[in-house]
Amino acid sequence: MKITDRENELEDTGLLQIEEEFGDRLCHAFSSCYSVAEIARMTGCKKAIYVYKVLQRRGFIGSIVKRSRFKGPPELEKPLGRMGMSFAQWCNSWRFDPKCAEAELKMIDDSSLAEIHVAARRDFPGTYEKGKGKLNLEEWEREIISCGTVHSFHIDWDHRLERFVGTIPGVESLTVVGKNPSFVMKVLFRAAWLLKVIGMLDGIGKTQAIKI
Repeated sequence: MKITDRENELEDTGLLQIEEEFGDRLCHAFSSCYSVAEIARMTGCKKAIYVYKVLQRRGFIGSIVKRSRFKGPPELEKPLGRMGMSFAQWCNSWRFDPKCAEAELKMIDDSSLAEIHVAARRDFPGTYEKGKGKLNLEEWEREIISCGTVHSFHIDWDHRLERFVGTIPGVESLTVVGKNPSFVMKVLFRAAWLLKVIGMLDGIGKTQAIKI
């Protein structure tokens, strides 16, 4: 895989392997009954749509054939916007029919055991779990960001290549090459985040899905 911005390129020996392993972990978590929103929340991913698209490319979530006119209840507008997902995409991740889901969710029932209500309480605790220890998403994200292994970066000038070369000690297969050091650092940060998430998702399947 080559990532270019005219003057920079990424050698295909490292990031592709990390990306593949990251995708494998997401698929395993999803297969272990974690929802898209739960995976995003537990890994500190800012936008759940990123997790959704990876799973969709891997065939774990089906494609939406046409744009849905169903928007869901007003209470979900902001939470979905924060996740970067439409109501139709959220329904698709759960294999719900948007029309039926919209109709059922118009009646918020904290005690309902219907699958759609259980899914809503899991994915939108701030909306459907009021008065029951409301989740502070910003505090949760700060906590997640502080978790995991901290990687160090090396960026050196290679006189032979006449390029900056970036590496992460301990990840020998990854080499980032570019004229612009800021590009090199950006890719290293991304690789480090992927490695962090891979580590956080290790062991998924040994425990039940999170219900915050």
